[in-house]
Amino acid sequence: MMTLSLAVILGMLGLVVDLGWAYFRQQAAQSAADAGAIAAVRAAVTSGPNCTNTAIFCGAATKCPSVAPGAATTSFDNACMLVAANGFTTSGIDTVSVQAGTSSPVPTVSGPVASYWAVVRVRESLPALFGAAFARGGFSPGAMATAAAMTSPGGGSCIYVLDPSAPDAFLAANNASVQVGCGVYVDSSNAEAMYVTGGASVTAPTIQVVGNVKKDNGGTTSVVPSTGIASVADPFASLPSPAPAGTCQSGNFTAWQANPYTPAPGTYCGFSVANGMSLQMSPGVYIVNGGTFNIQGGSTVTSSGGVTIYLTGGATVNIGNGATVTLSAQSSGAYQGVLFYQDRSMASPGASIFQGGASMTLTGSLYFPHGTLNVNNGINSSVMGIVADKVNFQGGAHLLADSGGAKTGLSGGYTVSMIQ
Repeated sequence: MMTLSLAVILGMLGLVVDLGWAYFRQQAAQSAADAGAIAAVRAAVTSGPNCTNTAIFCGAATKCPSVAPGAATTSFDNACMLVAANGFTTSGIDTVSVQAGTSSPVPTVSGPVASYWAVVRVRESLPALFGAAFARGGFSPGAMATAAAMTSPGGGSCIYVLDPSAPDAFLAANNASVQVGCGVYVDSSNAEAMYVTGGASVTAPTIQVVGNVKKDNGGTTSVVPSTGIASVADPFASLPSPAPAGTCQSGNFTAWQANPYTPAPGTYCGFSVANGMSLQMSPGVYIVNGGTFNIQGGSTVTSSGGVTIYLTGGATVNIGNGATVTLSAQSSGAYQGVLFYQDRSMASPGASIFQGGASMTLTGSLYFPHGTLNVNNGINSSVMGIVADKVNFQGGAHLLADSGGAKTGLSGGYTVSMIQ
């Protein structure tokens, strides 16, 4: 009886050992799945969570390769690399799969509406060792994790500073107030990539800097900046460039007249509105080929609908102190949300200046990929989103937090969360 009982007892002990090992591997699989899902969604948010972007994986459950990718070119690669780093790959009867998309609601969780989601499933087949007599088929511990990018309050009011090495690529000084709903992203690797000084304040849910941040003389940020992060891609890199007409119209609106000037969309040789003049722009794309988009102090410029102002041929912007400017970007089409767009083929254009003063409300993004953008002197002035080589806020300048990315054309403003 003891001999027979001993066989049963040892078998049961063996089964307990196998079950314990299976539970341990299930927990390891869960950690790997969590890491892969978060990695996929973070990669998508960095590139802009849009299924038309080749860097973003969207599709049904797809197995990861048996050998982890050596470099991450898509959100799928990011997921597979992180799962492999946690000890799991697709090999034999073990499987790792990634499913992702932008449809709502998220298929694995009822309720949440996400801009992008990723589901990672990890399953491992384990033979029964000590308890083989009781579990002949072995064990298959597995795990599933779902991560999602949820739109944050404040939408797409982001600042992207693209210069890879400049000192003070982001500069806020002299009591400037910068408030954004999405975040501040600085690509400069300089030891003083971002500098906040002279009583300036930067309020944002996240501040991410490749290099380092310097704050002194009363300069403050609402959150502790994250430094040493990977650079963020230009969110407008795929934006098409309009072609200037062969000839250009005169953009000289300086002669006095009682009624407002009403220029139509088209190509202009410079664009200047004199002190005391009034001008109303019709909806459409205005191409300024050379010279300056120059709005002098004391003038008034408005738009009757959405406009995009494209600067090429070395053109820059100068909105003078005391000008009243109220312009909105187009709400649809190729240039949705983009108000000013400086030709990205201009390697080193001059600086553009938005002085503000009396009143400046620019609803849309200011896109100056190789230019310096100065936003100065105007406690009542406001703009929405900025993508520029370098930015400089001075003297009470105020960046308004946008309530929706459609107004800026930016895809930022996301919270990445595990939802299952």
